[in-house]
Amino acid sequence: MPAAYGWRGKIGKLNPTIIASTFVYEFYKVAPPGVMLLTRNLSVKDVRNPADLDASVAQVEDAVKELKRAGANLILGAGIPVLLSAGPEKILQMLGDLSALPAITTLSSALDAFRQLKAKRIAIATAYGKPELGESLAEYLKSKGYEVPYVSTIETGLTSIEKPNLDFAFVYQYGKKVFRQADRADVLYLPSSSWPTVEYVEYLERDLGAPVVSSALATFWNCFRTLDIHEPIQGYGRLLSSL
Repeated sequence: MPAAYGWRGKIGKLNPTIIASTFVYEFYKVAPPGVMLLTRNLSVKDVRNPADLDASVAQVEDAVKELKRAGANLILGAGIPVLLSAGPEKILQMLGDLSALPAITTLSSALDAFRQLKAKRIAIATAYGKPELGESLAEYLKSKGYEVPYVSTIETGLTSIEKPNLDFAFVYQYGKKVFRQADRADVLYLPSSSWPTVEYVEYLERDLGAPVVSSALATFWNCFRTLDIHEPIQGYGRLLSSL
């Protein structure tokens, strides 16, 4: 038996919200044996509040150092509104420089996933509750050469720390509706690690006839391949089965 958990790799995640829930639960549903998640929570209670985003960015340096001290082999920056508020490339560079470890983000993982799937036209379904956040993400993807035929931001009435309570059927039906409204989209993108996706993504892909990229799924896939863990994971969509 191994002497310690995480013998194949320890992923150090800067979790944007003050409470880590859905991402952690889903990680351990799909993670291969021997992979461990270390979580350092930041300050977001509600992504609609710019002060929460600023406070989270201010904690990045200390958080990275603490994750490295805890034994992380990979640093993961999460929270797309946080990343966009500070500059995705700037944050990614900071994570690598501070840790001297491989570094990825939920946003860089999505871009890698789109390349893996050869997707060019992205339908975006968000639950940020603030249309500007969805539009900012769409503009960022366009700056990277992608087409965004449709972006939707729905108001759930929930703060970021409450979104893990979203019903599977709600997200499934919402994602399906957004994809159908997009003109010839290649992929459905669900950019939030707070809402659940892994339980039904296989069914959603079958019903849409197209791949689905959620923040969680793209990040799991990117973490494992960055750690050179190549173990196809079945039942949770195309990305994980491609490992």
